[in-house]
This record gives sequence, C-alpha cells and structure tokens, in this order.
Amino acid sequence: MSRHQEWKMIHLLYGYARRRGRSSRRVLTEQELTDAGVHCDPDTRQVLEDAGVVRRVGGAYELSEPARKIVATFVVAKGPETNVDIRVDYPQAFVVMPFGQPWSDDVQQQMFEPGIREAGFEVGRGDSIVRVGDLGTNVWRAITQAGVIVAEVSVPNPNVYYELGLADALGKPVFLFKQADAVLPADIGGVHYYEYRLADLAAGREQLAAALRDWAAQKDHRFSGVKALADR
Repeated sequence: MSRHQEWKMIHLLYGYARRRGRSSRRVLTEQELTDAGVHCDPDTRQVLEDAGVVRRVGGAYELSEPARKIVATFVVAKGPETNVDIRVDYPQAFVVMPFGQPWSDDVQQQMFEPGIREAGFEVGRGDSIVRVGDLGTNVWRAITQAGVIVAEVSVPNPNVYYELGLADALGKPVFLFKQADAVLPADIGGVHYYEYRLADLAAGREQLAAALRDWAAQKDHRFSGVKALADR
C-alpha cells in the first residue's frame, strides 16, 4: 500500500465514516472507499488492517479506537516515501538562512554555529545536506531530524520561507533572528524574533546560546534525556 493510500484511508475513515442503522460503529463501505480512490487490492487495505489501524466490519471498514485518538490529537500527515521518523526535542538545530548574502558566512560561522554548540546542540544547515534523491525529500528529512530550527529572516527568500513552512507544519520550535534594520513581511512580522547586529555577532551568539539553553532546560523538553534514549 502506498504512503498516500494509507494516509488517505485513515483520514477518510476519521472524517467521513458514519453510523449505519442501529450500530454504534462509524464505518465506510468498501464501495465508498473504492469510489474515493482507496484501492481494494490485497496489499492496500490489508496492510492497515494487519497493523490494527483499521478494522473490517462485514463489507465496511472502521478506524480503530487507538488510531482515532491519535488522529484526534495530532496531525497525521503524508510524508515523502522515506522511512525516517520525526524526532522530538532532539539536541540538533537545523539552520535555515539565505546562503548567498554577503554576510551569510559570517553569521553562520561567527554566530549560529558557535552559539548552537555552546548550548549543547549539534548543527545542521541547508547547504550541507547530503543530496540523496530529490531536494524536497532531503530538506524534509533534515527538518524532521532536528529538535529545533534556527532561522535568519532579514531578507525575503523563497527557500527560507518554504523550510519555515515545513518546520511550522511539523511542530518544530523555531528561533527567528533578524538584523536590527530589517523589516519583516506581515506573515511573520508578528512572530517573536531575536534581533542582532552584524557589527556585534558575539552578542548575537550569546543571545542564541542563552535562548537554546533556556528552551532545553524546560521540563517538557530535557533534550539530554532524549539524547540518552537515542544513544542506547
């Protein structure tokens, strides 16, 4: 069963299944699923049924209670055809920034990289992603594996906005930085950001390190415990 088919069947059953007659079960018939594009091949619906995600009820299907609870609580999205899982609160920061500006290397090397490492995080950045397959999948993989996103938004940049959109959709904590004289577009103008000056990147580095340390110290995050589990 393709990733698209699994994702679609789960959401159809969650959003559109209805009770039939006197039954309390909320189901969609095989024909309704077929008409909506969910194939009835043995390697499609059967995959979710074997995993306990859906249950067959006569000639219909219902979403299992555990699966229904997950969909009701979290966004279940269709990621690229890759087996990488999302990491939560992992001590790695992915840097999102325009890499072609005259100041890009200085900000990366003198502010972002040392500030992130001082806080105890690993560093990843968009122009250092190992290219395996298409670019979108590689960016998706990098953002899913990072615990936090550190972004430079001083100038309009399509790649930056795209990666910020992915990070927001995945629920990643984002630390936005802009230069003191930069004017932000309305879409992110009201978002909390940190301001720095190119003439004092050391102060920006200290601000970033402090922000990441404060985030990591919160009892909901505790990335050291997450790292310990990952390293077992």
